Amino acid sequence: MRLILPKARDLLRQKSQVFVCFLIFCTCLFVYLANERMISSNDSVPSTLLAFNWLKNHTLHLDAFRGGYHYLPNAIFGENGIPYFFVEAPNGHLTSAYPIGTAIVSFPIYFLFFIYLKLSALLNLDSSNLSVLNITQASFEPQRQTFEKLAGAILTASANVMFYLLVKLKFSHAVAIVSTFIYAFATHNWIVSSQGLWAHTVSNFVLVSIMLCLFKANRAEKDWKQILLVLAGFFCGLLPGVRPPNLLFSLATVAYSGFVYRKQALFLLLGTLSATLNAIWNTYYFGFSLENLIVGGYSNLLGTSSGSYQFSLDYAKEAFPGLLISPSRGLLIFSPIVLFSIPGIRRVFERRADQDEKLLLSLSIACLCLFIQYCFFLPWWGAITYGSRFLTDILPVVCYLISYFLAEQLDSFDTRRNALTRVTLVAFLACFIFSTSTQIVGAFSDPHVWDTAPLFDRSRFWQWQDSQIERHARNLLFKIQKPIQNPQAYLQELSGVIEGVKREHDQRDRAVIVANPSELVVLEAKLKNTGQSKWFGYDTGTIFGRAVVRVRFYRRNGKEVSVVQPSLLFVKGAPQQGENATAVGSIWFPQKPGNYRMTFNLESELIGDFPTNLQQTAYELRARVKKPQ
Repeated sequence: MRLILPKARDLLRQKSQVFVCFLIFCTCLFVYLANERMISSNDSVPSTLLAFNWLKNHTLHLDAFRGGYHYLPNAIFGENGIPYFFVEAPNGHLTSAYPIGTAIVSFPIYFLFFIYLKLSALLNLDSSNLSVLNITQASFEPQRQTFEKLAGAILTASANVMFYLLVKLKFSHAVAIVSTFIYAFATHNWIVSSQGLWAHTVSNFVLVSIMLCLFKANRAEKDWKQILLVLAGFFCGLLPGVRPPNLLFSLATVAYSGFVYRKQALFLLLGTLSATLNAIWNTYYFGFSLENLIVGGYSNLLGTSSGSYQFSLDYAKEAFPGLLISPSRGLLIFSPIVLFSIPGIRRVFERRADQDEKLLLSLSIACLCLFIQYCFFLPWWGAITYGSRFLTDILPVVCYLISYFLAEQLDSFDTRRNALTRVTLVAFLACFIFSTSTQIVGAFSDPHVWDTAPLFDRSRFWQWQDSQIERHARNLLFKIQKPIQNPQAYLQELSGVIEGVKREHDQRDRAVIVANPSELVVLEAKLKNTGQSKWFGYDTGTIFGRAVVRVRFYRRNGKEVSVVQPSLLFVKGAPQQGENATAVGSIWFPQKPGNYRMTFNLESELIGDFPTNLQQTAYELRARVKKPQ
């Protein structure tokens, strides 16, 4: 009986932990999918197609997508019109411009997606459903995006479960739950990792897996420890192929294992042979070189505006505070809760003699090095994103460090209820609520509300007024309480006059605007609201009914010219009837030299063009695209 009772308790404890893990996974998955839309970029297109392409077309080449619907009409996004995320490899095949680690890690999930598509096509006699397997056609794009969102949510929810188990190895159940909540919902793990198949999504999953394997190895017997070390090495080898800068975490892990495990570190090194998957891929497509072993096609993006390094002190002086405290990009602005990792760093340093703390100290140094390299990365602010996307990669380590603070506060809460403790807990609670709220705003507001309107300007990252959080919060409020209850009635009362258009900072209006081929020109328009309806500008936060000026180009024969969209000037403020307004925006000019006619029309987005009447007609200018020198 004495032997049965402990075994029964252990069994119940294990089943209870399984239930908690299942509950965490389901809760995270439900929350991540609740906004019912994907928040990602075209960076992920190759990773979301590689598995489908291999299973459907039985090839890893992406040649079937050459000239397809992903190709853009203007060559500014890639050589010969090739989208930037594809690249023509030297061996003559079309392939991904990004490393394939993301596709490798997510392959099991995409295999299940493919089986689902096959079964749905076989069980449904309606032949129209077979279009879901036409992965090279535009009809597949909605399915591709749906599966990308689901894959990102599943991987992130799984990483959250592993993070809970990781914290539970060292701290109490309460600390593990709170730390996991912070990691899952109070950081960009929600608004970035869970919303699409970003490289950050898989990087977080892999890094948490490494930490969990090594923490368990520190508590395991010899044989099981060796298996865990091989597994940790396997994930360690995959990490640079997911996101090359995260090689720093792999190096920190290898250095830690050599220092702590000595000869047994060979098992971890054996696991790192998984790095050859990415190396072989890159060598096959791009040839053998030290750079290609890790970077591969991504080197085509380095040296361009979408990804390069600028090693200057002036640039670092802007990027360093920008990554931390920029009103629209700073990590500490969007997730001030991470400040409470600082006490954790102190505790880790004090306990650096222990194996767990040695690992955390090594990974913390890697986080610091990763941050420093982003201080020289162009662009440090990331592309179209909500907050500081690049620093998403350090979240597993940073959030784990918060657990030390939580454990210390819970231990001292009953024994040391002094004023300092109460103030600390109030500050923690305030940061906790604010950090979670910023993620809610980002997840449920419309995407790209701030970055794309009115135009890109680095000075906007430092404006507290109309910051990204404020704009998205306004957008969310407008979605809850719609300002336009009857769109058609609102549209009928719209009217306005375009009084003039000129280049930004130009002193006067001009009859002809001269530009280079495919040049991005900032234009300003003077407007007047002559209708009864109030206009809603870009800074009000709304997209539905937002007042804009649409720009179109026409050849002499009257045929409209296709340019990179959207060609919009964005109205500022909320002018009432009789009030003047301005609109500004960046417009791509045609690629071919020649003379064009430009038209400017007032429009209420997602509702329709302003009604045409005597007071409001299309404004026209002439445009000339110069021949290249």
